[in-house]
Amino acid sequence: MKTSIILKEERSDIISQLEAIKDVATTESRDLSSDENNEVDGLITEVDSLDAKIVRAEKLETIKRNSAVVSGVVSTNVPKEVEDYSFQSAMRAAYTGNVEGLVKEMDQEARSNARNTGQTFKGLAIPSTVLTRAAVGTAAVNATQTMSFTDQLEANLVMASAGANFYSGIENMKFPVISGVNSYFQPESGGTAGNANGTASSITLSPKKLISVVNVSNEALTQNVSLEAALRRNMAQSIAAHLEKALLGETDITAGPTSIFLDAAAGSVAAFSATTALALEAAVLNAGVQLEGARMAYLMNSAAYQAIKVGAMVPDVSPVYDMREKLVNSYFSFFSKNVGLHGATDATKASVLFGDFSKVHIAQFGGLDVLYDPYTNGATGEPRMIVTSLVDGNAVQNGAAFANLIEA
Repeated sequence: MKTSIILKEERSDIISQLEAIKDVATTESRDLSSDENNEVDGLITEVDSLDAKIVRAEKLETIKRNSAVVSGVVSTNVPKEVEDYSFQSAMRAAYTGNVEGLVKEMDQEARSNARNTGQTFKGLAIPSTVLTRAAVGTAAVNATQTMSFTDQLEANLVMASAGANFYSGIENMKFPVISGVNSYFQPESGGTAGNANGTASSITLSPKKLISVVNVSNEALTQNVSLEAALRRNMAQSIAAHLEKALLGETDITAGPTSIFLDAAAGSVAAFSATTALALEAAVLNAGVQLEGARMAYLMNSAAYQAIKVGAMVPDVSPVYDMREKLVNSYFSFFSKNVGLHGATDATKASVLFGDFSKVHIAQFGGLDVLYDPYTNGATGEPRMIVTSLVDGNAVQNGAAFANLIEA
């Protein structure tokens, strides 16, 4: 995609052409000819098209700059060849042991970065510069474009859709987040300052190892069949699902992130309904959550979703659920099978999390480690790849920002 600067230069050239046509007619003291009018109309259409492209390019550039500032990732001057990097080629190299070309260069880059961050690799390394770039080019995806791995990951995080903050490619192994500062009045002289112990609320995200297993056929790895889009999508979906299972579960997972659902204030143990929805909202709002800048939303499992949707279908009753806009009491709502459930809990019982998702911070650290396992599927000969990613998530002021419902 062309930058806004290049597009503006093209627009300037076309305007110069328009002015030249007008100047000729003015010099000759005549109106524009039929051919000149047609040419002018065509040039004006091009200008209108470029205006729209410039606006779009400037917005994307602003988003990219803001994302780089927020996430701490500075990825300017990324070589064009990085966009041609293929996950499929990386896994083929891990399988055959023949690491060369761009895959080798990126492996070396990841290991060089790891010396600064403390990340270790047992297999082939994929650096963060690759994870944050879309795949483009014939080598990767037959001249089509595939979303970057981190974009795929964010798109599959239901919590990100609800308003959680997502950071990718973090290259330091500790990531502090500050969200909220207390203020107080200081008397001119004498007396005691009110709330003199004002503090900033903060959390520190640190890498948690998440293991993904990818089974790929010999044919897919050794033949020239493009699986790039499927590999990125399936890996991102699996990582997102297991990360949210930890963040939204009724129990903490060993070695995983702390459960935001578990730490939330207990809002209700009754079935999900208009009454219990109001109880959840009251629990959060009474805790002092500021609505200005908040991203309030409901996350619910299938049982809660079914209960609230059935209530919306009752004739002559003002529904708490807006089926068209997917709103619960005017707040956005989202479904996830991971809310409150790890299999031990009855799936027919409602689990709901309500609160301010702007307080949630999710991070993906460093690169990926791809290790070929030749033993587990040795009998079938199907390559098995062990992919290690580093992720974490937590919420600032969790107890005050969220309330949960766990149907008894």
